[in-house]
Amino acid sequence: MAEKKFTRDELAKYNGDGERPHYMAIDGLVYDITDAPKKGISIKKLMEVVFGRSKEKDEILKKLTVVGKLAD
Repeated sequence: MAEKKFTRDELAKYNGDGERPHYMAIDGLVYDITDAPKKGISIKKLMEVVFGRSKEKDEILKKLTVVGKLAD
């Protein structure tokens, strides 16, 4: 299966509204964060990863599913 590439506009559609999953790009990879709270990952922890302030970045990202890459 080909790897999915997301434009920023397309990624913005995956915001968790309705039945849509919630995706977030981190370091060029697109992660499904829909069930992050069920996996023990708070919004605060996600934001620390995004802004480079997390000491647990690798452990947090291992818990999330990569669904594609951010297109340049």
